Amino acid sequence: MTEERRECRCGCHRHEHHRCDCACHHGDREHCHDHDHDHGKGDGGGGHKPPDGTTIGWKNPNRPGRHCGTSTGQVPGGRLTPGDFKPQPGNQWPGQRGDLYLPFLFLRANAGDLGARPVVGPFWESPDILLLAGVEPSTAPPVPPELGQTALAGKPNTVYAHVWNFGLAAAPNVVVEFYWCDPSLGIGPLGAHLIGYASVALGARGSARAHAVVKCPTAWVPTFVNGGHECLLVRVWEETSDGLGTPAWDAALNRHIGQRNIHVAAGAGLHATARLTGEPLLLPTPMAPLTLKVGPLYGEPAQVQVARAAPHEMPWLQLRTGTRGQFPAQAAPTGTALLSPPTTIGGGTSNGGAAEHQVTGDDQQIAFTTSDKAPGPGEAHVYRVTASQQGQVFGGYTVVLLG
Repeated sequence: MTEERRECRCGCHRHEHHRCDCACHHGDREHCHDHDHDHGKGDGGGGHKPPDGTTIGWKNPNRPGRHCGTSTGQVPGGRLTPGDFKPQPGNQWPGQRGDLYLPFLFLRANAGDLGARPVVGPFWESPDILLLAGVEPSTAPPVPPELGQTALAGKPNTVYAHVWNFGLAAAPNVVVEFYWCDPSLGIGPLGAHLIGYASVALGARGSARAHAVVKCPTAWVPTFVNGGHECLLVRVWEETSDGLGTPAWDAALNRHIGQRNIHVAAGAGLHATARLTGEPLLLPTPMAPLTLKVGPLYGEPAQVQVARAAPHEMPWLQLRTGTRGQFPAQAAPTGTALLSPPTTIGGGTSNGGAAEHQVTGDDQQIAFTTSDKAPGPGEAHVYRVTASQQGQVFGGYTVVLLG
């Protein structure tokens, strides 16, 4: 049995990559199987709210949330009729998404992710967005030979996505979109730039084709702005039975979106200037300031802070070592990690710094710096810059310095 396909009532005929912005929520027809977690009911913002169901949202009421229908509990174990799969009063569905004969597509936010949303912990370190640096897609293999690579500025890079289907039904027409964004803590449509798109057919869960690595057919050539430290974002959906849903750019709430905001610096290239006679071997500081946009803020101030993390707290680093459970050792702190006071985007950075700042407008940026010495062989510094509103982290960027 398949789900009935219907047109959007706004008359848009599923424009703009098979979704519309009229907030009628077609294509998002699931209750929050996102393992039926109830994280924050109420108005999550983002337009019209259906008459019933659950909203996974934010404490900032203007930040778009994700509305999900509710389950009648008929599946599993109940007897279904075709009418059970039509929209019910109150936005109800006959069972949890994982129990229905529908696809359940997602991109992992971390190595243990099974599709539950909201994501617990950093959602911008997806292991399912992969790179082959300095290689054109036309000559790149179907699967990258090494995991954990980072992009080369000014060179063609091939981007891959590892996409999953945990649903009971196959997904024969999966669309995979690849985007780059300027370094930013919060991602929105104005800062996202399409690299290219591909398609793939996935089988149901338990089959040999329930997941696949998909190669973007268009090369990504990062600019030298910020040393090529742009962010990557991938969106995935099935054209007829597992639409993109809402929010359209939020990897914390939407399982159809994966995000990789990671910058890795390694080796002798850490040093920006030549060593001067008499200076210690590991001076000067390892990297130039990294400028990060903060918004969109949706009308509410944000708190931006930087904190150290242990390498084993960043599961993505297992891709870098190539061995499950193996991480670089944590390098001893020898300096401080700071954020510059917020300035207008494009206006340069200000003097001074602190571990935390308040940002009040969408047109603001901060700069990350560290005075730590470069780590030794087999060691790493890991820093996470996060942006939050009312204690909820809505965006972040991770910086790794490898010895």
